[in-house]
Amino acid sequence: MEIPVKIMKKPNELNARDAFITILRSLTGIEDWESESPDEVNRSTRDVDFLLFPSSNENDKIAVEHTRVESFEGQIKYVKRSYDIVDSINAGCRERLPHTRYYILTAPPIIVGFLVGKSRERFVRAISSWVVETAPKLLLVDSSEQTEYEGHKITLTCGGDGAHMNGNVGRIPQQPENQKSLQHDRLGRAVRDKIPKLTKYKERGFKTALLLEDVAGTLYGSTLRDCEISLEEVDYIVVFVSNEERMIVGHVLKEKSVWYSFVPGNRRFQFPIEPQHKSATRVFVE
Repeated sequence: MEIPVKIMKKPNELNARDAFITILRSLTGIEDWESESPDEVNRSTRDVDFLLFPSSNENDKIAVEHTRVESFEGQIKYVKRSYDIVDSINAGCRERLPHTRYYILTAPPIIVGFLVGKSRERFVRAISSWVVETAPKLLLVDSSEQTEYEGHKITLTCGGDGAHMNGNVGRIPQQPENQKSLQHDRLGRAVRDKIPKLTKYKERGFKTALLLEDVAGTLYGSTLRDCEISLEEVDYIVVFVSNEERMIVGHVLKEKSVWYSFVPGNRRFQFPIEPQHKSATRVFVE
């Protein structure tokens, strides 16, 4: 009897694991890898996300931890909410903007985080009116104007002439002023509980891997080496840039004792859009 069981793993975790296996095939020459998820079985104590077992060499078994790293706390919510808000502003401006230009709106994370319910509606109405009034003055590429809303600066910029974008306003994410400091703190919190779990498997003869899913695309080797948590004992450190749960590119920043200050071409990987995991279910057979 087949019983569908919902598992703990999210699509982005499974996609990161599969992307890492693709990298391992290139680095080790081993094609076939089996995967286990001890943290789904061992509920009493904290365990690693994955164990990878190669088909041909027991010495290459790897304990894997994955974590998503935001550029600042709440970044993922900010990106999703800001897209939704600017989509509403764009709807309010439809057919009222110059048809030969498109525009970019930026709003700081600190205000976007508070825009819910009635406050969101007021913001959309006010900024839509301002965009409609301001856009005709901005016909040169990269020309911009700012307004203040409840003490925060909102910027409208002319993006230029784009056949499929003209007459619309879109958005680009805006980083906090102290983004580097916030990212450093966020990284420390993200990896602090990962290293002890990897160390436990290191002592049992496993190699170890830390997969960092960088949702902002701003995580560099220098940031990792300055991390307050020592990463020297981790065998593989891979930074993935992701979008909508999918791994787009992966850079091997650390391989055994070697840190790559500049990641060589053969340690940079791109991943196809399909197939990647969209759901997280599996089948148990009784």
